[in-house]
Amino acid sequence: MSSAIREFVMQQPLFSHHDHHVTFADFDKNRETYGAAALLGYAGADLTTAAGARPPSFENEEQRLAALWPNIRTTGYGRAVTLGCQALFGLEFAPEHFAQIGKAVQAAIKGKTAEELFDYFVREKANIKWVAQDGLFRPERPDALRTELYPDYYHFAFRSDALFGCTGMGAIHHLQRFSGIDVLNLDRLVDALNVAIDSFKSTGRLNAFKVGIAYQRDLVVLDPPRYEAERAFSRLRSTKTFRDGLQQNDGAVNAAEGRPLGDYMLHRLLERAHDEDIPVQIHTGYLAGNWGSLAGTKASFLIPLFDKYREVRFDIFHASWPWASELGTIAKNYPNVYPDMCWMWTMNPAECERALGEWLDGVPFNKIFAFGADTGQPWCDVGYALQARIGIARVLEQKIEAGYFSEATARDVAAAIMLQNGESFYGLG
Repeated sequence: MSSAIREFVMQQPLFSHHDHHVTFADFDKNRETYGAAALLGYAGADLTTAAGARPPSFENEEQRLAALWPNIRTTGYGRAVTLGCQALFGLEFAPEHFAQIGKAVQAAIKGKTAEELFDYFVREKANIKWVAQDGLFRPERPDALRTELYPDYYHFAFRSDALFGCTGMGAIHHLQRFSGIDVLNLDRLVDALNVAIDSFKSTGRLNAFKVGIAYQRDLVVLDPPRYEAERAFSRLRSTKTFRDGLQQNDGAVNAAEGRPLGDYMLHRLLERAHDEDIPVQIHTGYLAGNWGSLAGTKASFLIPLFDKYREVRFDIFHASWPWASELGTIAKNYPNVYPDMCWMWTMNPAECERALGEWLDGVPFNKIFAFGADTGQPWCDVGYALQARIGIARVLEQKIEAGYFSEATARDVAAAIMLQNGESFYGLG
């Protein structure tokens, strides 16, 4: 059933607060492999979950997808695939259509440049005006400064989780190479971090610092004295891994020993964010894939940072699901915390609707960010954006029906949370 607010929401451009899209070069490198399975995005993790503790054997991935897909077509991940497939190709994502879908994917990309295809999927079909991209601005990447590998409406977050997440040996070597600074002591490490940030900032496309340490450790960040960080740095310098210049972490320094250095360096990053008014994005809540521990991923663990750095703007990702109510409460109390629903519409759209309804009752709507696809392939944004729009429209219809919002207020809210808040926050528009 259509409504005026639904029609408005379905046409309103989006700000994608978080994506991991491949580069033009990587897209081109894999062109010939794209088929029906390329539309799955995060649904691949639900296939693993559906297979159970003792997964059956399959002859190939095609057989596995055909067997397990019916069990996940009802999840948020699965429904987004169905929405995207229908919107792009007019086909139901189902085993009997996989061959036809594969041909449709190849037909859609044939004869078009990667840049043209990004514009088609992201700008035209998903109606996304801006993308906050995570992945390029990392010191370990040889192409780290090549912003031409993305459209000009992409802006980038600096990220170095290994440095802050207590697995910093490889990160230190990468910072040495990238900055040209020989990291002989703690001060040199801070200098190397700042030089790297300067390099990314000089592109004019740096939009934030991203902290994704939840994949490596809990979010409890202490404020260690300098001598503890220096002691941890000295341990790293004395390991064979560091002396040999290897990139991987061989476990010679465990997380507990390295943690003071990670925490110390994270505080230096936040000081830079404060001094130059650079937003800080932080992953909270659910972790991608399977078997990830959620024990230390609550946004509430970050409250000491929110309190200490009151002039730093924190973009808190993924609604901290399954603790979305908790994040809404924090955002109401802390003016510097902005709750972000990126990825959550894909994970659990029903829970996201409930959270958005709560947040609109408790948090000024200029603080809420409603969308981020958080995906690797640009065509996945189509289904994810549709799923978000459907949910946003339902929540606003309910507010109007209850008498809480007028139509005009609902339109103002939709325009703000879907686009304008992001443009204001990141200085775009």
